[in-house]
Amino acid sequence: MTPSKCLYHSAIDVFMYDPLLDTWTRRMSNGHIPLQLSGSCAAVHKQHMYLFGGWTSSTSDEYENSSNSLWRLHLPTLTWELLFPEGIPPFPCDKAACWVFKNRFYVFGGFGPSRELHTMSGIKVNFVRDSVFPSGWIDQLVYYDIENNKWVWPETRGPKPSPRAAHTADITGDKVYIFGGRFKETRMNDLHCLDLTSLRWSGNLTESAIQETPEGRSWHTFNFISENKAVIYGGFNTTQQVLNDCWLLKVEVEEPFQALCSIEWQEIPLAYDHGEPRCWHTAAVVPPGELYILSGLTQPYYVTMVILIDHAEDLLVLRFSPPSLQRLAIEAVCKHEVKLREQWHLLPHTLQHILEVRTCSDRIS
Repeated sequence: MTPSKCLYHSAIDVFMYDPLLDTWTRRMSNGHIPLQLSGSCAAVHKQHMYLFGGWTSSTSDEYENSSNSLWRLHLPTLTWELLFPEGIPPFPCDKAACWVFKNRFYVFGGFGPSRELHTMSGIKVNFVRDSVFPSGWIDQLVYYDIENNKWVWPETRGPKPSPRAAHTADITGDKVYIFGGRFKETRMNDLHCLDLTSLRWSGNLTESAIQETPEGRSWHTFNFISENKAVIYGGFNTTQQVLNDCWLLKVEVEEPFQALCSIEWQEIPLAYDHGEPRCWHTAAVVPPGELYILSGLTQPYYVTMVILIDHAEDLLVLRFSPPSLQRLAIEAVCKHEVKLREQWHLLPHTLQHILEVRTCSDRIS
């Protein structure tokens, strides 16, 4: 990508990927289309995807372009809606982390402008201003009550993580785990767990790890591939290098919550040709254990303060469990298309369609 192509994309376009067909489908959304954003966070609840915050180029202020708006996309109809919840909203910010638990859309952390804290009576939140810009790091924990259309600032117990941005979070069962992120000039490698039933923080779990642990990072991904196993991929370290590593985290928790059985880190060796280093990418898990890694930056050379170049274009797939026999057979037949195509007509029409689509030169419809 050249600097001239570093643009904010319109949210009117929605792209959907089909792993079986290995195709992208572009669809036009409708309704109240969100602003052109980067650094937003999103999570799905039932038939809706909720999109919060981000950095926008649509304002005249060069430094305070952060948003705290909340949009909702109805996935069956691709209709956007701008929500106007009651209660005190989160700080405007980008690079926050979010997740969904029951009927609550949670937001943690972020980087954005300060607020008049005296107007937030009874709410405990730490804001640490940057030494250069008027924005700063926040340790806010807020959830959107979906049923009642209201922002809620819950009270928690235990040692809360420090303010941070560009961290990650993912949920397993009734617990959410938060890893890394940037605070001031440091990219961290601390791991925290919040029990979403008791709202108790665990403290830094990385300190109890016996094995080697991942180095501190921001702009990485963190996804649970099973009930007790999560994968960390890539990121950006304190020395401003794009990382090309992959780590497996195993967690075992006993009740009561304070009795943590074990945390085990293991670096996963990757093939030398698996792909370029990446940061600020996104990832999603497709059962039974495939991790799809999309987009991201391969080298974060700063052209200006908000424009970056060298975007990854390939979709990277990491497998942590064997795919189905059907999936393996389809991939093998496509690989040997030249030798086997003349026999495709013997297959059921559904399989013929899958093979035709997967071997088509243009897989964006």
